[in-house]
Amino acid sequence: MASMQTPIVASIFLVAMSFENAMKGLVLSTQKFNASRTPVPAIMIVANLLSMAFGPMYVWSILATKDCQDSSLAFKICMHLFFCTFSFFLLYKTWIVSQKRSVVAVGATLLMANRAVWAVLDCMWSHSIPTPLGCLYVQDRTAVIGISTGGILVDIFCTATTIISAFRDVDDDAPSKMHKIYRVLIADNVLRTLSIMAVNAFTLNYAMYSTLNLIPGTPSVMILIPAISNCKFVYTQAINIEFFWITVRNDIMKEPERDEIRLTS
Repeated sequence: MASMQTPIVASIFLVAMSFENAMKGLVLSTQKFNASRTPVPAIMIVANLLSMAFGPMYVWSILATKDCQDSSLAFKICMHLFFCTFSFFLLYKTWIVSQKRSVVAVGATLLMANRAVWAVLDCMWSHSIPTPLGCLYVQDRTAVIGISTGGILVDIFCTATTIISAFRDVDDDAPSKMHKIYRVLIADNVLRTLSIMAVNAFTLNYAMYSTLNLIPGTPSVMILIPAISNCKFVYTQAINIEFFWITVRNDIMKEPERDEIRLTS
């Protein structure tokens, strides 16, 4: 078994923290789905299940000394499924906020296709090789750049669309609750975008200027990146903070009016 270096120990700790958060998110999203039967909590159920599955898969891959390609591919598939589910969650909410405009649906579809293409290419181009010391993981640089850029584009698209919708769809005669809802939606998108863009920007910068190979017995920041940013810690927190925003929106719209957008699902 690979030696327990500091980055490995830190990664396992972060994965464990995220697993706990995903379990709580799974319980809350299941309860919400049972009460509302709406798409948003259903998407969150899938995302939290994938987050929980990613933890064991990733720990297996970083500790494996045999079945190298199988372990790395399993964690890659789980990670990218989570990525796509997270992006779909953001884009679906954005489409609803935009009053289901066709142009937003087209943009969201293209961004999801971009995510899916880079996920497939990453699984094809990155690989793990067995060595006498353990598994040598070779990460494709172009794939990481494409994945990180795709995530940044989704964040910018969602935030920009929400802000544009707030100015376009809410006029001075709209109910005050509508103004408050859009302010909450903008705050939600901006804060989430800042956190996700920060980790994507770090990953992008690291991919461009640092080595991406994981050499057995050699400590590397690369081990920490999937645990702290790309799937587990930040992304899991970002999707489950939705329950806080649901509470805020429900407090504003305790008595929803017919012409208001309902985003409490």
